[in-house]
Amino acid sequence: MNPLVAAQIENNQATSGRWGAFAGHRERLSDLILRHSLGSAARLCVLGAGNCNDIDLARLLAFYREIHLVDLDAASLAGGVERQGLTGHGAIHLHGGIDLTGLIETMAAWSPESGLTSADIETAGSRPLAYVTPLLPGPFDVVVSACVLSQLMDAVVSSVGAGHPRFVELMQGVRLGHLRLASALTVPGGAMMLVSDLVSSDTLPALATVSQADLGELLRGAIAERNFFHGVNPEVVAHTFRDDPQLGREISSIEWLSPWLWDLGLRVYAVWGLAARRR
Repeated sequence: MNPLVAAQIENNQATSGRWGAFAGHRERLSDLILRHSLGSAARLCVLGAGNCNDIDLARLLAFYREIHLVDLDAASLAGGVERQGLTGHGAIHLHGGIDLTGLIETMAAWSPESGLTSADIETAGSRPLAYVTPLLPGPFDVVVSACVLSQLMDAVVSSVGAGHPRFVELMQGVRLGHLRLASALTVPGGAMMLVSDLVSSDTLPALATVSQADLGELLRGAIAERNFFHGVNPEVVAHTFRDDPQLGREISSIEWLSPWLWDLGLRVYAVWGLAARRR
């Protein structure tokens, strides 16, 4: 099996039975998705839905007439929907086996010694739109990238390594491709939400004891010290929305979402997000 695919499946399996540990994170994310609904006729697409532990499908069904769940790991999607007692529900549509980068086979063949070209970097930014969009019945009223950006960045690390001379460019290309995809899948006037884990208590121990009121200040310090997961710096993502011509044409405004804590027991994560409005 492709080692990058295997790693994603392993990650999903490790958290598949941890519904309770996701409770606070699930409630917060589901609240945000509901807040951006365009009404009971709206269609929702969740990119990187995994085993669905971070979304409350029953709550969402009260506000969305269709929910489309997208992930590389088809078995995790099916298992997640089953655990929430919604297998076969007519409004829930599973899109398993979809590689959100469109490059997973190519990336698995790369190594720290691979000589990447400028064309490879450009492809990383354009391939998701060309590959994924035809596989989904979009556009959708709300599109949510659900803590999958850090996983895409991990795939880049696993592929070429952080020491590769073009690592940063490749990471930027994969991230840009993901943002372009999420935007293109969103209807005019709709909302594209990007939600990502930023840092964990493994490198920022204060997350284990910080209050919600002080979380923002703690994270600003962590960002200033470059203590965050590869490729998920909120400030850089904001610049990408402004600097990329395609996103600049498509996005009319960005709303920053208040960060929150996600306590998984063994470690605590800080989560940040934004909601971008499509022109």
